[in-house]
Amino acid sequence: MSWRRRLLLGVVMALALVLMSPLLAFARAGGGSHFSGGGGSFGGGGYSGGSYGGGGGLGGAGFLLPFFLFGGGGGGFIFFLIILYGIWQAYRRMSISNPVQASNWGPSYAPMAQMRSTLSDDMAALQAKDPNFNQQMFLDRAQAAFFALQKSWMDRNLEPARVYMSDGIYHRWKNQIDAMIAAHKKNILDNLVIGGCQIVKVQSDPSFDSITVRIDASAADYEVNEANTNKIIFGSQKDQPFTEYWTFIRSGAARTKAGEGAEVTQCPNCGAPLSINESGVCSYCKATVTSGQFGWVLDNITQASEWQG
Repeated sequence: MSWRRRLLLGVVMALALVLMSPLLAFARAGGGSHFSGGGGSFGGGGYSGGSYGGGGGLGGAGFLLPFFLFGGGGGGFIFFLIILYGIWQAYRRMSISNPVQASNWGPSYAPMAQMRSTLSDDMAALQAKDPNFNQQMFLDRAQAAFFALQKSWMDRNLEPARVYMSDGIYHRWKNQIDAMIAAHKKNILDNLVIGGCQIVKVQSDPSFDSITVRIDASAADYEVNEANTNKIIFGSQKDQPFTEYWTFIRSGAARTKAGEGAEVTQCPNCGAPLSINESGVCSYCKATVTSGQFGWVLDNITQASEWQG
């Protein structure tokens, strides 16, 4: 190619870039809000102010550049046609000599994220990992834990229900009970009944399994001062409904034993009669049975107003 033709091609390409600059600017912005149904741009009333150029520069006047340079009229129009022809020729040559695969244009999009699995899918996955798991037996255990823990709370003695509690929730409750004893206060739950109990969330990974149970119950919930003839200082003796979400966890390696019942009366490790200390250690095999290593323990209680699923 001679130097004249190279010079002409360079001029054509430079003018092409100038002429196409507003289109390129729009293309970059077009992947965002400019093609949305509202907020200006292409959304209903044509272009909004500032969306196709802005203050300063050539902006939308780029296509008028040949007319400004050559005085408009027929000469400007002919020059404009020449420019278009030069652009088409340059594009044709580049396309023939160096074709571009269509898949190379635009950003590479990641595949759409998978939809969150449903509760039934999560339950099926847990069941496949632990064939002896039984939903009804688990719900029965959750209710047994509920009543055992409520009674221990009222008695201000967590030892009978220690086997159902993780170390974290045990220490939190123990501190609260110690404070109540020091203040001569006692929490009473009269007429405590469960109206409904259902599994609402299941999570499973190699490290932990967790199941959250929604418990709908009612009781007369009030607090008395033992130093003042059990005078009611908080709450009401009228039955009131309430909802709580109890989350039980266990090790991902734990499995349900055949014949396992709702109430825990034996060490889940050695099978000896249940006898554990405050640390959750079995008196016989010295295993820490409240760590979740051998079975489900309560790890958290969430009130309905704070539950986010």
